[in-house]
Amino acid sequence: MLSRTEPHPDIDVLIGEISDMQPLPVVAVRVLEIADGQQFSAHELSQAIAADQALTAKVLRLSNSAYYGFPRRITTVRDAVVLLGFRAVRSATLASCVIETVPGGKVLDPMEAWRYSMVVGLLAEVLARASKRHQDEAFTAGILHNIGRLALDQHRPTKLAEAKRIAEERGITAAEAEHEVFGFTSSQMGGALALHWNFPADLAAVVAGHQLDLDALPDPQSLSAYVIRARFFARAAGITDGFESPLAEHGSDVWADATVQKQMSQSGGLDGILERVNAFLATADIKR
Repeated sequence: MLSRTEPHPDIDVLIGEISDMQPLPVVAVRVLEIADGQQFSAHELSQAIAADQALTAKVLRLSNSAYYGFPRRITTVRDAVVLLGFRAVRSATLASCVIETVPGGKVLDPMEAWRYSMVVGLLAEVLARASKRHQDEAFTAGILHNIGRLALDQHRPTKLAEAKRIAEERGITAAEAEHEVFGFTSSQMGGALALHWNFPADLAAVVAGHQLDLDALPDPQSLSAYVIRARFFARAAGITDGFESPLAEHGSDVWADATVQKQMSQSGGLDGILERVNAFLATADIKR
């Protein structure tokens, strides 16, 4: 199988199609620039979001939803950034922009696919809070990790459906089936797309590597490892993107760690995470 960094000419063709038809919104690019710098402020982030009226309305709707459960009404983007936090609003803004750009919806049910990615993001955040590592990036990495498959769903649905059929009929992994049909995996596609969209290098690496085995990662506490463990946990709970099948078990004892369990409890457990996910998706205007 190809390494996650090996180029493939068909990936470049696909990225060209996506760039022509569905470029990443300017506001998302600006938010990424602010997030990737060493200096940022509530003013800079709120100004970037406020430049897009539709996104401003979406951020305010989300800020006042059950996703955050903030006790007082939030009426401006600046208030949202100050009261909810730079990290929270930045992640929600990027997620909203990417959902609008790559919604999916031909082979995958878009609501199911983005529900899975949201759950993975929140579970990765649980692991990050427990370890006090990657807390700024975990949610964003989790929610965006599957953009490659969603892009293939929009631009190569016939081939993606074939890969899904092959995986189910022959009992091979999604990555193996994708590689057989496309010559590359959806994670490789996503990693290349993330770099094209100027995502930070560490975030693009997570997107490109989320189908790797944990044993193949040099650092078991890396951001990639958190996303992979979160994916396994979600699938073991029966939550998938509709392409990959559920798992019998999550395959990691990290979830039994007392610190991780404490963070899960503070998130309301899996039920609490699902409630937050449903609240977010209700504001996202996902087209079926």
